[in-house]
Amino acid sequence: MNGTKFVSSCLKLSVGVLLAVAIPDAGVESVQAQSRLPSNQRLSPNWGNYRPPSNLGRPTGREGGGSRGPCIAETSPTIHNPIALVPANGFGTTLAARPTFFVYVPTINPRETPQMQFVLRTADDRIVYRTTFSRIPSPGIISFSLPDRANSPILELGKTYKWTVTLVCKPNDDDRSGNKLAAGSIQRIAPPSRMESELTQATSPQDRVAVYARYGVWYDALSAIASLRRTADNPTLQNDWLALLTSVDLQKIANQPLIQPLSARETQTRPVSRP
Repeated sequence: MNGTKFVSSCLKLSVGVLLAVAIPDAGVESVQAQSRLPSNQRLSPNWGNYRPPSNLGRPTGREGGGSRGPCIAETSPTIHNPIALVPANGFGTTLAARPTFFVYVPTINPRETPQMQFVLRTADDRIVYRTTFSRIPSPGIISFSLPDRANSPILELGKTYKWTVTLVCKPNDDDRSGNKLAAGSIQRIAPPSRMESELTQATSPQDRVAVYARYGVWYDALSAIASLRRTADNPTLQNDWLALLTSVDLQKIANQPLIQPLSARETQTRPVSRP
């Protein structure tokens, strides 16, 4: 089999896995048990089966509500709020100490110069990290990771965190009524031994996507397939992406542009106001 056919086979495999993955009911033990199901008994994707810990309180919506804010262009008639790319219940898991977060940003009003604030908090609302993005590409799906440098925060194993992204329409104005907020929650988990073994044996990025999806690790599956699309976009990868977002009822933004990750040069780490 030549290289082209091999890559094509891997891509087709990833589509099948994303459309028929084994998603856990809740916690690592159920992940391990369900992964042993025969292939013909795998469950349909249902990322929402991960239940947020009770100490999170009432979950904040992944999509901002209300009317269009002053910084959203009138050319965004159907989607005029930022949307966090998370399961419908707002909760997902990761293996990463410094994970990547994704959010859809609608078309920005060219007459405005909004900022975007990202805040990461513990379950009891202690701020772990916050930063401001002063340049906001739009419309499209943007991403950013916790900075990989000394003294920067990491997610601790087994702990749940809340994160918010706020479009601050008028940064120099005390009036915050027009701000738009989207939110999610995240928990870093240790991979079950079987999953760790499968990741070690994975021979391609597509295989790793399949493993993340099969074990219900939302943030890592999303990040991995996004990286693939940015480097080798093709119809098969687009179908994978569509399948993944549709599995959490985000198909309305699945065809929006996938923008390059925001880099540290585009952030300011000085303290910002709470959303």
